[in-house]
Amino acid sequence: MKNVVILSFLFLFCFSFLAGAQDIIYKKDGSKEEAKIILVGEKEIQYKKFSNLAGPVYSLDKNDILLITYENGEYEMISKTENVEKPDKIDLRKDFARNVFSYHMFDLVFGDFAFSYERILSNGQVGLKIPVALGYYRNNNFGNFNNIFYSGIGVNFYPIGQGIVRYFMGPQARIGLGQESDWVIYYDENGDYMNDEEVKNEGLYTQFFVDNGVIFVPVKNFSISIIASVGVRYFPEAQYSDDVLRPDGQFAVNISYRF
Repeated sequence: MKNVVILSFLFLFCFSFLAGAQDIIYKKDGSKEEAKIILVGEKEIQYKKFSNLAGPVYSLDKNDILLITYENGEYEMISKTENVEKPDKIDLRKDFARNVFSYHMFDLVFGDFAFSYERILSNGQVGLKIPVALGYYRNNNFGNFNNIFYSGIGVNFYPIGQGIVRYFMGPQARIGLGQESDWVIYYDENGDYMNDEEVKNEGLYTQFFVDNGVIFVPVKNFSISIIASVGVRYFPEAQYSDDVLRPDGQFAVNISYRF
C-alpha cells in the first residue's frame, strides 16, 4: 500500500512537471498556443507546437502576440515592445500621381477663372493637358482684349521625369470666344475732329503658346507650379489689322491636387 501511494505522488509530480515544461503564447485575439519557443526575433517568433515537438517550425508576427510565458516561469509582455514599421518614404520619381487637377490663381488678375487637367503618362516624361477658362469681367488694365471662354490642349515634356522639383516645357493651343474694345475717332472731310466712340468686337480667337515652367511637389498629392508662356494670338474680328495677329504672352501660378 505504501508503494502505491509513493508511485501516485511520483506520477502526479511528473505530470505537473511535464504540464509546466512548456511555453505558452497568448495571442491578442484571445487564443493561446502551447509551444516550444525556438527564436524570438525583432518582428516575429518561431516555435514548435508542444504536441508535436518533432514537427515543423511555425512563426507568428509579434504584433499579433500579447504575452509569452516560458517553461521556467518567466514571462514576456510582447504588446509593449511590438515593432510598428514606419511606412517607406515615397519616391516621387517612380511613385507619382498621374492625374493633376490645377487651379490657375494668377489668371484672376486677367479676369479669368481658369482650371486645367493633366494626365501624365506612365514614363513620367510626357503630360497631356486640357485648360478651361471662363472670363468674369470684360475690362482690365492689361490691354483691350478680354477672354469670354477658352479651352484647348497642351503637351508638357518633363526632360528628367517626375520628382520634387522639375522643369517642364511644351506647346499649347487654345480656341475661344473673346471681345476687343477700341476707341474709334471720327474726322470730317477737312481732317477736323468730330467725335469718338467705343467699338466692341466679339468673335472666335486662337492662341498658340510655348510654356516654360517649374513645378514643386512637396508631397505626392499636392504641387505648385510657375509657368511663363510666349506665343501669338489670332483674332480676325479685331478693329485694326495690326491687332489681327499679334504677339502674346502669359504668366501663371497654379496650385494642383494630384491623384
